[in-house]
Amino acid sequence: MAEFWDVYDINGNKTGKIVQRDKDWLQEGEFHMGASAFITDGQDNFLIQQRSFSKKQAPGKWSNTGGSALAGEDKTQCILREIYEELGIKLTAEKLKFLKSYVYKNVFINVFVAYVDKQIKIIKQTEEVEQTKWVSRQQLQEIYKKGEFFHPFTNELLLNIR
Repeated sequence: MAEFWDVYDINGNKTGKIVQRDKDWLQEGEFHMGASAFITDGQDNFLIQQRSFSKKQAPGKWSNTGGSALAGEDKTQCILREIYEELGIKLTAEKLKFLKSYVYKNVFINVFVAYVDKQIKIIKQTEEVEQTKWVSRQQLQEIYKKGEFFHPFTNELLLNIR
């Protein structure tokens, strides 16, 4: 199924233009929006997922949950949908804490922390996720240091998660 994105300018304002993923190319100075979440039990444990080996970008790397916002979605709707699609976890906005926005390449990425019970049932989407596992903060930092984690600001962001 085709995926469509709203296009944003450098200031994060919608331009009114919509592009189709993998068909239309963003021009210089155009951005789309994404969101990611560090899922935690609030006890310094994090749920991470291994990206499918069939993914174009960073196949097989460990990552937090995230993806691109569909046309019409805001950042919160985006991350709630991505968590549900990739892991089968249905959350509400009350279980999220917004951390930070930043620009990475041509994407405005909005980073959240999602709080869940460690015993929550996970139903992974096999097209996106090879496997999941709970790791401690220290284990996550070690995975990142070895270059096995796909998120450019992991250590910086972990400092803000309590």
